[in-house]
Amino acid sequence: MTNQLFRRITKVTIETPKGHLKFNGDDLEIRFTVPFDDDSKPNISNLQIYNLTKDTINKIKKGYNVSLSAGYKDDYGLLVEGKITSVTTKYEGVDKVTTVKFKEGKDYSGVKVDHKTADAAKKYFVNKRVKLKKPIKTTHVGTNGRKYTRTTNFKTVKVAKWRKQTLNITFAKGTKASTIIKRLSSILGIKFAEFNLPRDKVYKKGYKVTGKIENKLNAVVNDCDAVMYWRRGKMVIRSIETGNDERFTLSSSTGLIESPQQYEDDDFKGYSVRCLLQHRITTASIIKIESKTANGKYRARKGQHMYDGTDFITEVEVIE
Repeated sequence: MTNQLFRRITKVTIETPKGHLKFNGDDLEIRFTVPFDDDSKPNISNLQIYNLTKDTINKIKKGYNVSLSAGYKDDYGLLVEGKITSVTTKYEGVDKVTTVKFKEGKDYSGVKVDHKTADAAKKYFVNKRVKLKKPIKTTHVGTNGRKYTRTTNFKTVKVAKWRKQTLNITFAKGTKASTIIKRLSSILGIKFAEFNLPRDKVYKKGYKVTGKIENKLNAVVNDCDAVMYWRRGKMVIRSIETGNDERFTLSSSTGLIESPQQYEDDDFKGYSVRCLLQHRITTASIIKIESKTANGKYRARKGQHMYDGTDFITEVEVIE
């Protein structure tokens, strides 16, 4: 086993309005479970910190940003970052355990098209007779030489009206998918760490967005042969076949615990891998594996990092 895989490191940082709370595994017992996968739904990570003071616990609030890094003395890195969704504290024997749950990135699944984001109500005009503030008198001379006076009390004007607003976001014929994605992501407030479409579909008949915006955003992304997912707390859009080459070889000397086991389901075929915790492995990580069963380059599809007080490991499903 390489000398790099000794002395476990766990670091937690929580951002508060009054500064940063920092917790270190050297000083405290810190346990965690960090799931990752390649769909757009944010994952919930679980963090347990033992025997904090009451004052410190009171400083940890829902909505604060949190980041978790882990690894070893000479090789550790960011596992995940997100926002706290709940904080609870209870005793387990003599230990006081504070559990912090936090959601990776931000959840946009409940955001719908509303009156602010929908197309503006359409304007149209109607004719309307209105009374003049001051009658207009006109005089003309008839063929008989007599003068005639005509008084006008009303006039016809065009008045603007608006049709009832419909909760749609409408894109014109010939709109490109990239235009739709940028508009919808702007409404949601998404900032992409990477945005790369394998193809930019053109919607010849236009496109209409109603209801939940993220559902339509996902549909447009899929139309471009791409997927949208969270990676270490950042949103990514790109091909399912594209990954981040970590330039890392996983073997028995770098943390592989046992030979990878082959698996197959309706959509994927690959290997289930179990190794000592490896921060480089997350969604779409491309790693090289050397073992008795799996040999070659693979893409991480889903898995989890965890420390339960004993095991400090990464479990991951990879595909070729």
